[in-house]
Amino acid sequence: MYSTRYLGRQPIVDANQQLVAYELLFRSSQANVARVDDDVMATTAVIRHAFVDLGVGEVLGDRLGFINVSETLLMDDLLDVLPCDKVVLEILETVQVTPPLLARLAELRQKGFRLAMDDVVELDADRRALLPLVDIVKIDLVALSLLQLRQLVADLASFPGILLAEKVDTVEQFELCRELGIQWFQGYFFARPTVLSTRQANASQHAMLSLLGLLMSDADNEELAQALKMAPDVVLMLMKLSSTASVATRRPVASVSEAIMLLGRAKIKRWSMLLLFASHATDVQPQRNPLLELAATRGRIMELLAEACYPQRPDVRDSAFMIGMLSLVDVLVQQPMAEVIASLPIEDSLKEAVLEGRHVLGELLRVTLSLEDDAVPHPAGYDPEVLLRVETQALDWVNGMWQ
Repeated sequence: MYSTRYLGRQPIVDANQQLVAYELLFRSSQANVARVDDDVMATTAVIRHAFVDLGVGEVLGDRLGFINVSETLLMDDLLDVLPCDKVVLEILETVQVTPPLLARLAELRQKGFRLAMDDVVELDADRRALLPLVDIVKIDLVALSLLQLRQLVADLASFPGILLAEKVDTVEQFELCRELGIQWFQGYFFARPTVLSTRQANASQHAMLSLLGLLMSDADNEELAQALKMAPDVVLMLMKLSSTASVATRRPVASVSEAIMLLGRAKIKRWSMLLLFASHATDVQPQRNPLLELAATRGRIMELLAEACYPQRPDVRDSAFMIGMLSLVDVLVQQPMAEVIASLPIEDSLKEAVLEGRHVLGELLRVTLSLEDDAVPHPAGYDPEVLLRVETQALDWVNGMWQ
């Protein structure tokens, strides 16, 4: 039901050894080595772990993140899910330079992405074709003699962007590169990569595929919201992703529907596809996850209680499902509740409902939790028949969604 997600991270510094960025690296275990069998899967896993599982704030802070990108992903709209102001796309040295690729790189730059050439050892015809489109050139010190390094830097004298020396292992290499005018540095002399990890509930592949199917068929937002309610972990993902958009609009999110509107259907579709790539899902059969079902059941009970008890308060109903789901968020993501809730772009009253049981939604949450434990008395003022009906309807709804 759970799996541990790993992410490598190596600092990139300037000439004063001040941190300017991190390179984000694929890791499949706590062992600090990369075992990559599929470039697309590796990159999508890095994106998922950095921007969903761990969160961009924890991984990057206010620094840039370098991500290796293969030719397949460079040409794919999946890259549009990334915040262009936080990411540098590294063009692997294996990428074939073609007119369509050059046009795509120009498009990515137009969208605001920074581009870097990885592992440069000479300016052959392909590297020269890429040079006007990139912002950063990464020079591979290991593959170059001192004479070759001096010649390469001289050849790049008119390049207006940043030169970055990678695989800097000694103080002598650092001082030489700095004397040659190289501005940024990466290597074991400064820091070896570290491995970040987080343990989270596995997503329901069935729910993800159902959501993707709805997106492809242009289902309306209400249908999307209903499908998302069967994948509480994906709802949490949307909440995390919408934090960037909510900062720009200064608009907190109060419901699943609002998160859909804030992010937009195109971005949700791409994130759904990326998550399926990252988990290299091949099994399309329903895989029931008891924890995710409990989160969905809580949310549905909250929603039905809001409809029954506060029929004149659509705002309560709209937020009720999210509060029920968030009441299990610490278990879903294996992190302290207060930390997770504080990182989400939701209104203060909703945070107080989850953390302190305050306001109308906090009261409905207490009622919902009492239905799960026969030893806990139901709060006074609620009709037992209504509570039984609501609980039965919620369980039927969850079972029906799986069927």
